[in-house]
Amino acid sequence: MIALNNVSIHFPGKELLNNVTLNIADGERVALIGKNGSGKTTLLKAIIGEFKDYAGQINTTGKAVYLDQYRTFNSRTPYEYYLEVADTPEKQRLVRSILKGLGFAEEDWHRDINTFSGGEKTRLHIGRIFLEDADFILLDEPTNFLDIPGIHFLKNLLKNFRGGYIIISHDRSFLRDTCERFLEINNSKIWDFRMNFDNYLRERETLILNQKRSMKNKQREIERLKKIIERYRKWGREKFIKQAKSKEKMLQRMLGELQSEVTFEEDVEKEVSIPIPEPSGYVVLSVDNLKFLDILEDVSFKVYTGEKVAILGPNGSGKSTILKLLAGRLKGEGVVEFGHNVKVEFLDQFVENLDEENTVFEELSDEMSFQPDYIIRAYAGKFGFKGEDVFKNVFELSGGERQILALAKVLLKRPNLLVLDEPTNHMDLETVEALEKALKEYKGSLILVSHDEELIKNVCSRYYMIKNRRLVEVSSDFEISVEKKVEKKSPNFEYEQKKKIKNQLKKAKEEIKKLRGMEEKLLKKLELVEIELFGVGADYVKAMELTEKKESLENEIMEILEKIETLEEEIKYFQQHF
Repeated sequence: MIALNNVSIHFPGKELLNNVTLNIADGERVALIGKNGSGKTTLLKAIIGEFKDYAGQINTTGKAVYLDQYRTFNSRTPYEYYLEVADTPEKQRLVRSILKGLGFAEEDWHRDINTFSGGEKTRLHIGRIFLEDADFILLDEPTNFLDIPGIHFLKNLLKNFRGGYIIISHDRSFLRDTCERFLEINNSKIWDFRMNFDNYLRERETLILNQKRSMKNKQREIERLKKIIERYRKWGREKFIKQAKSKEKMLQRMLGELQSEVTFEEDVEKEVSIPIPEPSGYVVLSVDNLKFLDILEDVSFKVYTGEKVAILGPNGSGKSTILKLLAGRLKGEGVVEFGHNVKVEFLDQFVENLDEENTVFEELSDEMSFQPDYIIRAYAGKFGFKGEDVFKNVFELSGGERQILALAKVLLKRPNLLVLDEPTNHMDLETVEALEKALKEYKGSLILVSHDEELIKNVCSRYYMIKNRRLVEVSSDFEISVEKKVEKKSPNFEYEQKKKIKNQLKKAKEEIKKLRGMEEKLLKKLELVEIELFGVGADYVKAMELTEKKESLENEIMEILEKIETLEEEIKYFQQHF
């Protein structure tokens, strides 16, 4: 069990927790929610004993294990690292399953751990936790370095774990599937919601509405008392003076209660509005026969104007490599060609476009040099940098704040092709939702690499999967879900499968119909150009102009026909296999 008794945590100029009392029973499955900087990670470290600068008492019974405890390694292999705690035959059998499930190929099991990346080491930590005899595990953003199959494998590990856990995560789908109690740090208090994720969101909204209603009623009563007191004082008689004094005491009591009342702070909606980009040509990006070392082979695809494309695949399959090849940060074989008037911006998951010594204000003013200071500060406020926060140096920012600042800079450049590599890493739940809203409203084209399944489904309309070093287009949510390593299928699986396929077929047929309409309009334009060209006579300048126009229309028609052909092949595939 974990018990907090009148716990307070204060940093200079900031109060994280104020007299919090809370009990978490054995076996409870808890999510810890809150904005970036609200104290979530600090609280986990206090529970595990790594952070001691707090007032009050924190008591734990049983063994609690924290994901971030294992930060350095002696020279050994992943297999040896796991066997250190796999002290029963049952656990030893589980070692292989966990290593595979978290995306480690067998040839990596005997590599020195110190040759692994930071993300790979984090995945190793996650797996080892489930081999220890822990009564409680504390996981801080465990999905950040997992691919979608790895996230589903972790869900199953948690499902079968006999103890309790506390999870910090911004991944809505993950929280929905793993947690039954939600503790939100808000206004230096912890608000307790014992329910599933969707009910938590609804209850949270209800709490805010009821609080607003209560506040409005109290303010109305305060105004009423003020008017009564004023009236009594105005009449000036002894009896009325006594009444006025009585009402004044009542008013002071109400004002005191109102001032000391702890309220649930409503989110200030971050209107992350993306400036409308200039229009681009119909084909935004064309990639042909791209090859890079032994990682990628024969990668070919096109992105059309306004399309939002997700690139999926296991960790290490080459998703980020494709983006770096597109950005020119890596050199491979093949052709990468951007279309007419395409302005592309890349946002790397490791945030490379910030100067550590600059303030937030300076970083944004580089892109807003002709804007007055108050406009720059207002724009910074949309991304959560309010008041004096705009004068923080980049090196002072948290991982989530750095990611948000980098995104804010990229959006100011008005790209009509936005390429994002794991944009939600280190973001809080509120900011992920704001990002999703912005990307849905974004008028340009998008290429997205993300492990956030809900973000992918809600934003993207086309999906590519890396399989055997090649990029294969998959055309429905169902096809993505096939890649998940889910051990059990629900009784309604077949029905849901057929339903999704039917919906996808319908979408494909509607898209073909739309493209046929575009083809017909372009053919009519082409016919008019050809008639005009026939009658142009000796006007060679006009003839050249019309010839170029004719070729352009023919190319557009060809691209539409190729897209129709791809959709028809997908329909044929579904009809043959399902």
